[in-house]
Amino acid sequence: MEEARTERWIRPRHFIFAALGSAIGLGNVWRFPYMVYDYGAAAFLIAYIILLFLIGIPWILMEVGMGRRMQRGAPGVFAGIGKKWEWVGWWPVCGAFLIVSYYTVIMSWALYYVGSSSVMAWGVGESGAKATEGFFFNQVLSISSGPGVLGSPTGLMVLLLAITWAVIFLVMHKGAPIIGRVSQYVMIISWILLVIIFIRGVTLAGAADGLNWYLDPNFADLLNIKLWFGAASQIAFTLSLGMAGMYAYGSFIARKGDVTNSATTVSLGNAATSFFAGYAVFSTVGYLTYAMAVPVEEVSLSGLGLAFVAYPSVLSLLPAAQGFFGAIFFFMFWFIGLSSAYFLAYGGVVTPLADKFGWNRVKTSLVVCIVLFLIGILYTTQGGLYWLDIVDRTACFYVLLLSGVLAAIAVGWGFGADNLRQHINETSDFSLGTWFNWVIKLVLPIVLLFVVIYGGFVKDLSEPYGGYPVWAASMIFVLLVVTLGVSFLPQLVKSGSSMDSGTSEERR
Repeated sequence: MEEARTERWIRPRHFIFAALGSAIGLGNVWRFPYMVYDYGAAAFLIAYIILLFLIGIPWILMEVGMGRRMQRGAPGVFAGIGKKWEWVGWWPVCGAFLIVSYYTVIMSWALYYVGSSSVMAWGVGESGAKATEGFFFNQVLSISSGPGVLGSPTGLMVLLLAITWAVIFLVMHKGAPIIGRVSQYVMIISWILLVIIFIRGVTLAGAADGLNWYLDPNFADLLNIKLWFGAASQIAFTLSLGMAGMYAYGSFIARKGDVTNSATTVSLGNAATSFFAGYAVFSTVGYLTYAMAVPVEEVSLSGLGLAFVAYPSVLSLLPAAQGFFGAIFFFMFWFIGLSSAYFLAYGGVVTPLADKFGWNRVKTSLVVCIVLFLIGILYTTQGGLYWLDIVDRTACFYVLLLSGVLAAIAVGWGFGADNLRQHINETSDFSLGTWFNWVIKLVLPIVLLFVVIYGGFVKDLSEPYGGYPVWAASMIFVLLVVTLGVSFLPQLVKSGSSMDSGTSEERR
């Protein structure tokens, strides 16, 4: 049994709010609705719910349960299984580091739009609605011709990125007690803002058409393997799994805390928020198709276009209060991303480093924030969007999924899924059956391998990802190999537990 850490959530609900905040992020507002749009409307929702119970909840139970059992972040969890497994915990740390480096830049775009919305900088009426794409790519991003043309950073975007990182540091530098408290307010305020957007959306003309499209299933799509790929990939992304942070958040749970109830609540709460966000999004999409007299298929819903092109178009066409609802939406977009950002930075990066090397958490938080801010400047350049896409493909797809496969194997076969199940059941209101063992040992790694092979290697090895030049698309695999190599380095360094690095209170 590992020595219990002194850093704890003050209240059991703090873990739920913090974990909900990590799971509920930008992807719930733009990625989930887009996935529904792209993968068969309500048929996607059916597949998503099935896979949530089949792999999503068992996966989060595995990460949170192992964090509480070992009382360490991800690398410490796997070092506790056996020293040879430690690198399995460092690979998702590398992934979290890369993800949060660009995630905060997307948040900075949202801050930019808070100000731009107040004056409707892209215009109002039908002409403004048609100008939103040019505004985003040409004025906000000043996008270049390709990844080989970086250009210079955008000064205002660098400033907004610095503000975002300053807020993240202020939240996370005191650790779990403050993160738990702040997360309560972050999530409550985010939900209130989302409800405001929902109410405005469903009261618009044409909203019913958008909602009908959102909820109208084509059950034949359930036989399409592409649909199941999309649902499985969304499960992995939306619950913030495979990003190291859930192990750390689990380690802050008291020894007698209920893992099963908390993890299930987080999973279902995240799914409900995504589903509700779909109502808010597709009601406004219905209004856009009504006002512009275009079919849903012609609306820019792919990728970030949903948040930064389609929604601004809706704002331009609103009969009144365009600036107010624009500021509400984009502030909500930034705010809902905040808890995911400090989850990635603190749970995913700072906690593993402090656990391993015994470093002071405040100083480590400051250094990590500064380094990630400096790296983030790359994405504020004119070619930054291309590199954001490339790094996202590396970290938020390959590293996330492959590290998830390895983690399931290490826990299921190395530590023993039954040992984990018994540990979780000791303090849970309802017990996990032996089915849990086989989900961790076989189902989870098989499903994740299917996703990464079908949606990743098969495509990316046959043609350049994103239509980029071969050298740029190849950077995905270069980064993959580099992060994997870096994951082995900390194993060569002596643990900080025996270092003269101050008292536990100072490190905390």
